[in-house]
Amino acid sequence: MMKKILILTLCILLSFLFSIPSPHAGTAETLPQGVSRISVDSNFYKSIKQRYDEDGNEEDVAADFNGTLDSTVFPALQLVEAGFGMPPGSANIGESEVDFEYDFIISEIGYQYGITDRLSLGLILPYYYSKNHVDATVNTTNATVGKTAIGTGLGSPLAPLPGSGFPTFPDTVPLTDEDVQDLLGDGLDTNGDGNVDIPGFGYDRFETWDDDGIGDLQLGAKYQYLRTEDWRLAFTGGVQFPTGEKDDPDKLTDYGFGTGAYALLFRLHNDYVGIKNLVLNATFSYDLYLPEKENLRVPESSDEPITPNEERVDRDLGDVIKAEVSGAYEIFEGFSVSLLYEYSHGFEDDVDGDKGFRYKSLEEDTDWNSHIAKVGLSYSTIPSYRAKKFPVPLTFSLLYRNRFAGDNNVFQSQYIGVGLAAFF
Repeated sequence: MMKKILILTLCILLSFLFSIPSPHAGTAETLPQGVSRISVDSNFYKSIKQRYDEDGNEEDVAADFNGTLDSTVFPALQLVEAGFGMPPGSANIGESEVDFEYDFIISEIGYQYGITDRLSLGLILPYYYSKNHVDATVNTTNATVGKTAIGTGLGSPLAPLPGSGFPTFPDTVPLTDEDVQDLLGDGLDTNGDGNVDIPGFGYDRFETWDDDGIGDLQLGAKYQYLRTEDWRLAFTGGVQFPTGEKDDPDKLTDYGFGTGAYALLFRLHNDYVGIKNLVLNATFSYDLYLPEKENLRVPESSDEPITPNEERVDRDLGDVIKAEVSGAYEIFEGFSVSLLYEYSHGFEDDVDGDKGFRYKSLEEDTDWNSHIAKVGLSYSTIPSYRAKKFPVPLTFSLLYRNRFAGDNNVFQSQYIGVGLAAFF
C-alpha cells in the first residue's frame, strides 16, 4: 500500500515536471535555450569471468552451474536410488565443469534539447553487443550412475555403474556431454530407438551465445532550479521504457538487454563551482520499478537454476538507489580531467504466483551493492568555436571505469569508454 501511495505521489510530481524523464545523472548543467546536443558513448568491456558472491568475494560467473549432477538436479536419479537401495543423494552422473566468459560493447545514443536556459529535455537509447563464451563438459570420473540400453524395470533406463558397489546392468556406461545436453533439452533417448526415455527440461542448447539489440529507452527532463555564483542545483525526472530484449527463461547462457519493467527515474544534481576551473558534483538517484508480469522458471533455490517449473508470475523488481561524487578540473583551456566514485544499492525483488512453486528462490540474492570508480579525460572545442578558431562545437571523452567491490552476483567488471558529442 505504501509503495502504491509513493508511486502515485511521484507520478504527480512527474506530471508537474512535464512528465518527461531523464538522461544521464551527470552535473546540474543544462543546455542553453534552442541548443541541441547529440552524443554517442561506447563502452568496451574487458572480458568478464568473475562476479561477487553474497559475502563480497570473487567467484566464477558460472558458479551456479558447477557441481555434482545428482538427484537435486535430475529427479530421475531418485528412482535409481530407491530401486537399488542407494542412499539419498548418492546417485550422480558426474561433475559439471562450466566456464563462462562475457564480452560486452554497450553504446548509448543520446539527444538533448534546451527548452529554456534552465530546462533541457532528452533521451538515451542503449545498444548492446553481447557474447557469452561457454565451455561446458561433464567429468564422469566419480559418477555412480550411467545409462543402459535395456532399461532397469524401475521406470528409468539408468543404473549404477560398475564399481559403485551396487547391482548393475550389462552395457551400463557413463553419460556423455551430448546426453546431458539432451537431458537439459528435449529429453534423452538411451537406446537410440527414436523415443525419449527420460523427459528433458525444455531448455535451449547449453552453448556459446551472442546477440545484439537495443536496451531500455530513457526519456527525461532536467530542470535547474538554482544558479548562483558558487552553486548549480538541478532535478531530473524520467521514465524508462522496457524496450530491451529480456532474459529468455529457456536459455541458460544468455544475458538480457532490458529489465522487462517500466521505471520512474529521479535525480538530484548538486554542483559546487566556487573554485576556479573546478566542478564538484554530488548526484543522488532513485529508480522506482513498477510491477509487471513475467514468464520465468521457478527453481527450488537461487543457486540451482535448472528446473522444469515455469509460470507467468507477478514480479516487482527491487528499486535502485545511487550516490555519485565527482570532481572535474580544467587543466588548461578545453582539456579536463575527472574522478568519480559511485555507490549503488538494489533492493530485493518481490515475486509471487499461483502454482505453489517456491517463489522465494527468485527473490534470494537479488538485493545487491556495487562500488565503482571512474577516471576520465575530455577535450572540448567549444572555447575554440567561440573564438572562431574551430568550425564545430564538439566534446571528446575517454574514460576508465572499474567496479572494484560488490555483492550478490554483480559482475567484477572494467571497461574503457569513448565518447563524442556535437552541439548545434
